[in-house]
Amino acid sequence: MSEQGNVETLIVLQPIAVDTGSPDREGMLVMANGLLVAVLVRLDASEHARSGAWFIEAGLGRLAGRRAPVFDTLEDATRWVRQCLRG
Repeated sequence: MSEQGNVETLIVLQPIAVDTGSPDREGMLVMANGLLVAVLVRLDASEHARSGAWFIEAGLGRLAGRRAPVFDTLEDATRWVRQCLRG
């Protein structure tokens, strides 16, 4: 029996600028075990009530089409990604 189910998914964040068509440009590529699974964008203060929060601009693979909450921190976002990929 494989022990892969017990191994924590390695999540790596890489900063990137994102052309969203709005002032929200600070982004993070989200990679899980070496595969790109999402693009996060930080919400700009002047445009949103939850300034500084993170939004999944694009989900790929198992995250494609998933409705995600707005995350207060990158840690909250990576926790959510891990939970989605686990289940």
